[in-house]
Amino acid sequence: MIHSMTGYGRGQWQEGNWLCRVEVKSVNHRFLDIHNRLPPELSSLDGKIRKWIQERIKRGRIDLFLKIEKGAEPEFSLNRPLLQGYLDAREILERDYSIGGNLDPSRLLRTPGMLVQESAPVSDEQLAALEVGVADAVAHALSDLETMRQTEGQVLENEIRQRLDAIQTEVQKIETHSEGLLELHRKRLAARMESILADIDVDPARLLQEAAHQADRGDIREEVSRLISHGAQSRTLLSGSGEVGKKMDFMMQEMNREANTILSKNAGVANRRLDITNAAITIKTEIEKIREQIQNVE
Repeated sequence: MIHSMTGYGRGQWQEGNWLCRVEVKSVNHRFLDIHNRLPPELSSLDGKIRKWIQERIKRGRIDLFLKIEKGAEPEFSLNRPLLQGYLDAREILERDYSIGGNLDPSRLLRTPGMLVQESAPVSDEQLAALEVGVADAVAHALSDLETMRQTEGQVLENEIRQRLDAIQTEVQKIETHSEGLLELHRKRLAARMESILADIDVDPARLLQEAAHQADRGDIREEVSRLISHGAQSRTLLSGSGEVGKKMDFMMQEMNREANTILSKNAGVANRRLDITNAAITIKTEIEKIREQIQNVE
């Protein structure tokens, strides 16, 4: 089963006065690209968190946000340099510009940056305990993320399989329209060459050999066979695991190449040529739609 690279998950751990919240988001990316946003007191856990993610996620851009809170009443400190700057500016207004007025302490305290919340100090023992809690919260968030990625992946898989079925239908049309076409083409080509070279002494065996060579250049049976094989391999990949997206992208490139070859070699007659061309164009259209979808497949 394939997984989408788009998802979101949350995890939480609480013990005593400590509360840990984790949010993780993922979007498509060619490789695994991890971006952790951790509070300064837990920055030492960045390497471990990356390892936990790498063990469960193989591809995509991962943004993890971790917040740690202490249940006790928050403590604030006064930004004294900022306060002194305001008081000095007020003194200049009164002295140099005769602008005065009463100073409202409550409004002053609402000034951005005037009060700074003190971060909870974390001892080595507390950090060891918090690491267990962080691991638990991250694990829950990743499980939540994987569930969403799996659900989205199922939707993608269903759509891709439908488009592979549409391609198979068009390949069958090409196979049907090309039945007996090679022999018919050989006969027509041989007849035309005999008519053109009627007054010229040409070895009949050589003439038929050249006609057969020219007809073989329009033979599309091998391309049809490859398209059938690639379609079966693509279905097998969708049922597998790992980095399916990259492998599927390669398969679509190969199928697109075979469709292009069919278009260039199509030497059918009258309505057969048109039917084969239309089928090959439809195949290319479905392939492009699949390639759009697998850009978001892990």
